[in-house]
This record gives sequence, C-alpha cells and structure tokens, in this order.
Amino acid sequence: MIKTVASSVIAWLLLGGVAVAQSTSDLFPDPDSAAKNSVKLTTVLMAIPAGMPWLTLRNGLFCNNAVAVRNATGGREPQDLPPYVAAFKTELERVGYKVMSDDKLFDSDSVSADYQVAAVITDARVVACLNSGALLEAGNLGDARGDGSMKIEWQVYSPLRKQVVARLSTNGSIELENTIAGGVAQLITGSFASNARELAANAEFRTAVNAPKAALAAQGVLLPGQQGKINLIGNLKAPTRPIAEAVGSVVTLFVGSASGSGVLVSDDGYLLTNAHVVSDAKDVRVRWPDGIETVGQVTRVAKDRDIALVKTNARDRIPLALKRGAVSPGQRVYAIGTPLDKTFQGTVSSGIISANRIIDGLRYIQSDTNILPGSSGGALLDETGSVIGIVVSGYQKDGQAVGLNMFIPIGDAMDFLSLERQ
Repeated sequence: MIKTVASSVIAWLLLGGVAVAQSTSDLFPDPDSAAKNSVKLTTVLMAIPAGMPWLTLRNGLFCNNAVAVRNATGGREPQDLPPYVAAFKTELERVGYKVMSDDKLFDSDSVSADYQVAAVITDARVVACLNSGALLEAGNLGDARGDGSMKIEWQVYSPLRKQVVARLSTNGSIELENTIAGGVAQLITGSFASNARELAANAEFRTAVNAPKAALAAQGVLLPGQQGKINLIGNLKAPTRPIAEAVGSVVTLFVGSASGSGVLVSDDGYLLTNAHVVSDAKDVRVRWPDGIETVGQVTRVAKDRDIALVKTNARDRIPLALKRGAVSPGQRVYAIGTPLDKTFQGTVSSGIISANRIIDGLRYIQSDTNILPGSSGGALLDETGSVIGIVVSGYQKDGQAVGLNMFIPIGDAMDFLSLERQ
C-alpha cells in the first residue's frame, strides 16, 4: 500500500548527511578565476506544484514495490538549511569561492557575506531503493541506493546595493549504484549539490559575485577595508571610565541648522558619527560638553553603513575606549548623546541589549536604551565606559518611541572606515 511519508521523517532524513560531490576540476581549470568576495546560502524553498510526488521510497528485489511517497504541498515551503548549506559550501569552496556559514563556534561576530544566495527548488525527482525490511528497522531507516534530480531557480542578492544582482536556473542529478547508509538524504542533498556545481560554473554567477567592488566604488559605495588604514592614536591606552566621565568625550555636531552627536575615539581628534548626520558637508561645527566649540572636517563617509569620520582639535581631551566583539542580550548598556537639541547635550540613558540583528545584510545591536532625534552618532557604552556601538536609528509607532533602537557595532564602524587602534 502506498502512503505519504510523515514530514518529521523527511526532516530526519534530510539531516542525515550530505552527498559526496564529484570532481569539478574540469569546470574551473584556473582556481584564481573563482570569486574573491564572500557568498552565503541564506534560503532554500521547495516550490513544486501541489500533489507532485517528489520523493518515492521503494523496496523489493527489483525495487518495484513503492512503500512510501512524499507529495509536494504546493506554495513555497522553507527547508531546513544545514544539509543544503553544507552541500553548497563544499561545492563552491572546491573551486575557490569564499563561502560564509554560521558553523564557527568561536567567532565573536555574526557571520555576514558580500552576497546572499537563495535557492528555489522548482522540480525534484528522488527514487530511493531501500533494503528489504529497512522501514521496520530504525537503525537502517534511510539506507538506500537510487537516483535523484532537481531543478533550481537561484537568486543572488547584494546587501550593500540592496538588490538582486543575478537570477539563474540550473539542473542537476545524482545516482547511487550501491546501497549506502543515509542514502535517502544523500540523494536529496546530492541532487542539490549537483545544482550548486552548475551554479559555480555559471558565467553570469561568476560575473555577479567576482567583480563588484570596482563597480560599487564607482557608485559611491564604500566597502570595508577599501581605503588606507587610519590609526586611532591613543585608543588602546584609553582607560576604563565611569559613565559620568565618559560624557565629556561625546560631542554635539552642527551641520547648518541640523544637529547630531559624535564620539571622540583618538588623542588627535577623530570623531565617529553617522553619515546621515554630516550628510554632504565638508566641515561641521563641534560643540564639547564644556561649551567650547571647534571646527571639524569630514574625512571619510560610508553611506551604506551610515558611518562617518570627522577630524577636529581634541585639545587634550581623553578618547573613549573602543571594544569590539560580541555583546549579549540582557547586558546593561548606556547611551550618551544630544537628543532634540543642544539644551540636552550630555544626556545619559540606560537599558539592556535586546538582541543582535542582521537587517538587509548588515549587523545591528538592538537595545531598549532611550534615544531621540539628535542622538544619532552618539555612543552606546558597556558598564566599563567602553564604546560598543554607535547610535543610528529608532523605531516609532504612531509617532511614539517603542524601545526598539538600533546601534552600529563598533567593529563594523571601524571596518567600514578602515580604522585601527594604535
């Protein structure tokens, strides 16, 4: 009797393993031709017409007795990523691509990539021949031989450009002549892997992810590490500071009639702020908490990360220490800035880290720490008085703040502006 396999069984099978890929040296005779930017598989969707039998399990001497069938449910059904990510990573790294994944146990930052890839499976045919009695023996469940094929529609997305830069189609297949452990899962992920090989060999894909940096630069998009390094003199010596003292190193910036905040990060007067605070200005007015004003020059701007660098005369003021690395939800934090206008310069608010977010491919620290217009470019500090983030935005509902505020991680601010501590 033919019956539908339970979805929980299918999920178990999919997590069983990844097919061993065939050699692809013939696809890329020159390993240096592979992409230099990083890519990451972020989404796999099953979009096969409803009712289509995409997985058939059979047994019997001639593999002619159908014991279970998995029919497509229709729509766009998200798939468990790990087995597909493993297959994708194996195939693309084989020919020299830099593939990002979330399997680094000790990486302090969330994993991001220059390009994100989504796979939509539009057709699949997997026929697995099981050993006689395999369905009755839990230890042998999924051991099989057989063949499988898939058709996949790929989309390649650039977080910096905020657009899909390539749409591609591939066909791939696999055949297992002998029964192997986890054979059903091998047939599924092996079919996917063969498509990944076709993707890696596709000229349009290679063009899309291999040569964007020059094109982005021409469009005014600043990428991490694209400029020469600037050393933040004295920042490694910046001491742990009480929050009350840290206020003295957060300034108000004036651009015309508009104002925002900035953070002193070096002995020689470098200030961090938001790109939207300085806009297209070349010079800004800097007001220190003691009322003294100086002029600052905008030296670097990374608009797509909304971060900017201003140089002024620090007049022997002490910079705030910068602390890169992971932050944890529940951690106590403090924001310092100039909400609304200069009347409220040096305002301190406190809260906790709510979450680490990735929005449009960029990292953010989410906190309920209160901020308002004018706080932009100010400092997010931990309890040691070290800067862990830069204020960038807050969400409102019906014109009211709702405690969903975003901060640029200090590591990202440094990377996009090519800053180092000396």
